Amino acid sequence: MISVKRELVVNRDAQAVWAFVKDMGNWAIQMPGYISHELVNHDDSVWTLQVNIGAFTRPVMIDVHVIQWLAPSEVTFEVKGRSDPFRGSGAFRARPDGNRTAISLEFGAEGTGSMAKVISSLVPPALDYVGDGFTANLARVLGGDICAKPA
Repeated sequence: MISVKRELVVNRDAQAVWAFVKDMGNWAIQMPGYISHELVNHDDSVWTLQVNIGAFTRPVMIDVHVIQWLAPSEVTFEVKGRSDPFRGSGAFRARPDGNRTAISLEFGAEGTGSMAKVISSLVPPALDYVGDGFTANLARVLGGDICAKPA
């Protein structure tokens, strides 16, 4: 699975960050290309995003399932294309940093099925786009600074 990591420091304490993070709808609307989301239950939701990668431009529905909530510092999740052949996983981790909170984000994805090679070739630019956009949106909404991309 191909993955990316992003880091930022926000001007909110860990409890305020957790209050934001514990609502999956707050995550969804920060995604680049956000169109809509539907909460199914506490751990599951369906997100519709406009994906624009080269010639590949269209809405994509994604099932998002939270594997584990570890308040107030970590959420692990998995994603699966509802009708597109990909799956992935990720994690949100937060730790106090003085009066601020340091956040680490990790996203990974891979193509599946007969289209795995084609889809997997699109994964690196898609993950960079999602990682950069999501991190910038979190920094904007939570008030913070994006750290250098990890190597």
